[in-house]
Amino acid sequence: MTPAILHRFTTALLLTIAPALLSAQVQRMVSTAKGITLDTPVPHPLSWWTRDPLRLDASGDLMIGASATDGKIVTAEDYRVSQEVIALGTVAGLRIVQVVTTINPGTRIVSSGWAGAAEPPAQWKSLLVQDGTGDRYIEIYELQAEPGLFLPIKPAAIYGVGPDSILATYDPVSGNGGGCDDGYWWFDKAGVHAVDFSPLKQAIGRAIPPNSTYTSNCWALHPEKADLQSWVQKADAECHACGGLGTIYAHYKIERGAAIPVSVRFEPENQR
Repeated sequence: MTPAILHRFTTALLLTIAPALLSAQVQRMVSTAKGITLDTPVPHPLSWWTRDPLRLDASGDLMIGASATDGKIVTAEDYRVSQEVIALGTVAGLRIVQVVTTINPGTRIVSSGWAGAAEPPAQWKSLLVQDGTGDRYIEIYELQAEPGLFLPIKPAAIYGVGPDSILATYDPVSGNGGGCDDGYWWFDKAGVHAVDFSPLKQAIGRAIPPNSTYTSNCWALHPEKADLQSWVQKADAECHACGGLGTIYAHYKIERGAAIPVSVRFEPENQR
């Protein structure tokens, strides 16, 4: 094989395996009313992700998560769907796009008097990352928010600059339980990866009292400031407001996708 032919063969091989390599770097996280599932993302053109919000998902369920009351095929008469496509930025040469789909009851559901017609609109958030081979994107995150549970959907954002930038998404659940749906990713030429918070968690674990617990994400984690602040309570506390021990304050920096602790301080309850 001549050098020229070998070069063309090698280039073609790299272009063939690149999407698979990029897709294999991270699992797609899908959050629905049924829970969180993980799978391997598959690249598609950007137009594929916005072509038909009423298409079926991988499980065969309607993406809107509900059926027409009279058993007919779901159409635009049942739901009014709008989409907002936002370019969040480019990291490591990979373009990142957010798609928010808003689903309102359509004329047929409203006229039927179905109870769901009075509910707030449902919203979906999808985070797409260019797979490095042109106008093809993988979906790394999908939140199918139930009506009224997360509304309004919060935009994802890129924090930091250069190779240590991360993409973060955070949507708090309604109520006082402190729950949320969130995700954090970093990027390099190989693709997209989940941020590794284990170094920070290990440092916090050494700072707080034994047999205690704290919140490591959701409202306690602030990627825009690269810090974490959480109330610490006994691990066997019987309620959210019981067994308080103090507060943990931690600051970190992102290095090669890992949250490296810069400072960690525990302040006991009786010293506040």
